[in-house]
Amino acid sequence: MAEEFDSVNDEIKNEAKKVWQTKKGKERFLYFADYYKVHFIIAVVAVAFIISFINWMANRKDSILQVLVINGKSVDECDYQKLIDDYASTLTYDEKKQELIIDPNYQIDVYANDQYSQTNVQKVFVNVAVGELDVMLCDEDFMRLARAQDCAYDLSDVLPDDMCKKYEDKLVWYDFPMEEVGIEGYEEEYKQDYEGRYEALSLDVSDFYKIKQYDIFPKGSGYVLIMANTANLERAIGFIEYLDTP
Repeated sequence: MAEEFDSVNDEIKNEAKKVWQTKKGKERFLYFADYYKVHFIIAVVAVAFIISFINWMANRKDSILQVLVINGKSVDECDYQKLIDDYASTLTYDEKKQELIIDPNYQIDVYANDQYSQTNVQKVFVNVAVGELDVMLCDEDFMRLARAQDCAYDLSDVLPDDMCKKYEDKLVWYDFPMEEVGIEGYEEEYKQDYEGRYEALSLDVSDFYKIKQYDIFPKGSGYVLIMANTANLERAIGFIEYLDTP
């Protein structure tokens, strides 16, 4: 294999040498421009990608909190920017290096089988899997889907005692039923990982002050979940407190 490669390499070198000897000036340039144009294009694209990536890395901001609003009011109906600005005013952080993200641009029908809906569901849980998402605000349908993915904290374990007591009647408990989290043929795995678990994976925030002020979920109830792999647990808890602050 190595000998064949060396043979081809020598042939290319000899061809280039022959062209260099037989052609002159502009003819040389045109020949090599045509012969190596694909290589040149690939090189330019590669360099542009590297420059773009370096620029992105240099200007990337650390997220202090990322919240996804799913099936709430659209940006055309609700002034989310005011909500973001109001919440940001309660925090201390370096806006040049850090950012607060509240993204309301997700409208997902969890019962639809169309590609658009399924793609958006996948995008949400990819964000969860890579640790990009800290808090999920959603309607009841998406809450039921999300908690079955076993991706949220048991709020009774992480919320301060005073918050647990204050919102004990709003904690939504979940027992991981086989029909939702189990996979047919994996009953033993279900028994090992889920059977007997009973956790408060979400909190009903429908009548929280800010939810009502902005009327974020006018068509039904609203729920909040804290992602189990968040790197901003304390701030996520603080955001929940903020939602119920006049």
